[in-house]
Amino acid sequence: MTRGRVSALVTVAMLAGYADGEPLRAQEPITGHVTAGADVVGQPEGDHGADVELRVRAFAERVHDFGSHFRVRLGGYVDGLVADRGQPGVTTDATVRPQELYLELHGERADLRLGYSRVVWGRLDELQPTDVVNPLDLTRFFFEGRAEARLPVALIRGRLFLPRSATLELIAVPDFRSSRFDQLDEPTAPLNLYQDVALAIAPAPSVPPLVPDRREPGVRWNNVQGGARLQTTAGRLDLGVSAYRGFEPLGMLQLETGGPVETFPRFTMIGGDFETVRGAWGIRGEVAAFVDDSFQSPMLARPLEGQSIDAGVGADRRAGNFRVSGNLLVRRRSIDDAAAAPSFDRTDVNVIAAIDRSFARETRRLQVFGVYDPTEGTSFLRAIATVSLADQLSLEVSGGAFLGEGPDTLGRFSDRDFAYVRIRRAF
Repeated sequence: MTRGRVSALVTVAMLAGYADGEPLRAQEPITGHVTAGADVVGQPEGDHGADVELRVRAFAERVHDFGSHFRVRLGGYVDGLVADRGQPGVTTDATVRPQELYLELHGERADLRLGYSRVVWGRLDELQPTDVVNPLDLTRFFFEGRAEARLPVALIRGRLFLPRSATLELIAVPDFRSSRFDQLDEPTAPLNLYQDVALAIAPAPSVPPLVPDRREPGVRWNNVQGGARLQTTAGRLDLGVSAYRGFEPLGMLQLETGGPVETFPRFTMIGGDFETVRGAWGIRGEVAAFVDDSFQSPMLARPLEGQSIDAGVGADRRAGNFRVSGNLLVRRRSIDDAAAAPSFDRTDVNVIAAIDRSFARETRRLQVFGVYDPTEGTSFLRAIATVSLADQLSLEVSGGAFLGEGPDTLGRFSDRDFAYVRIRRAF
C-alpha cells in the first residue's frame, strides 16, 4: 500500500472521530517486537543439502479508537535474510509487508472492516479445512504454526449480529495474493517444492532455482474472491456453516513451450463446523467439501480438475499448566479424468497431536506438535522451547523433522529437517 493510501486512510478515520461528536483520544503506544535468529534447513547428505540462514524481523503496530465506533489498526513488518542456500555467493533479501492495516466501523448490529487483514475460519488445530481466506507462508507454517503463517489480504468484511447469538460474516477479496514457500528469496528457499521439479528435470550437483512464469489472476470484477460464514449457538453447541469461492493459493505447474508456468485455478468450498464442551474436554469438528478443486498433475501437463473433501474431529483439555489436544483428519480427493483416476484418486488420514506446557510461573514454555499419516507412514514433529531472559526479552529454540517419504504432503518435504534459535525483544 502506498504512503498516499495510508495517509488517506488515517485522515478518513480522524474525520470520522470528529463526526461522531467525541474528542479524539490520546494516542495509543506503538507496540511490536524485533527478532533475530539463525536456522539450518536440510541434511548435508540429502538431495538439497543443508542451508544456513540468518533472519531478522521488526514488527510494529498501533491500534487507535476514534470515538466509540471507529478503529484504525496500522501494523506491518520488515523481514531480512542473509543465507548460504547452495547458490553462487551469499543469498540476501528484504521485504516490507503490511500485517493488519485497516479501518473498522463498529455498531450494535453490525461492523465493517476495510483494508489488509487476516480472518480465521474453522475450529481444528493447525490443519483447518475451512480456513481458506488467507494464504500462508509455508516456511513460517512449519517453523512456528498457522497463526504466524497467515498472510493478510486486501478485503472488505462485514458482520451482522443477528438474534439468538447468530453472526453472519460476509467477505470480499478484490486482489488475489498467493501462498508462498518463503517470503524471502522464494526461488532459492529450502522448503520450496519447485526445487524437486528442477532436480527431476536436470539432476546435477548444482541446479539453478526453478522460477516459473507466475500468472496470477488480475484485479477485475470477475476475479473477486469471496464468501460467507454463519455462526450460531444451539444450547451448548456452537455451529457454523461457510461457503467460499476463490483461487488456489498455491499455484499449479504446467510445462509450456516457453518453460514452466504457474497458474491458480478456481475452487469452491462449502463447509461446516461445531464446537462444544463435555466436562473438562472441548470437542470440535469441521468438514469442507471442495466441489470445484484442482490438483497438480505428476507429469506437469495441466492441472487436474476434480473434487475433494476434508473432515475431522478433535478434542482438547487443560490440566493445570498443561494443554493437550488431538485431531483426526481424513482427506479424500477424486479427479474427473476417468483414465487417470485409478492412479491419482487417494484418501489420506492425518493424526494430529499437540502438547503445550508452561513452567516456572510461565517464564518457560514448551510446545510440541506432531502429524502422522498412517496411510503413507510419513510424519512431522516440531518442538518449540521459549525461555524468558528478562522483561520483554526471550530466547526461542526449535526443531522440526519430516519422517518417511511418500506422495502425500508430508512425504514431499523429506530431508528438509530444520532447527533454529532466535532472540526476541518486545516493546
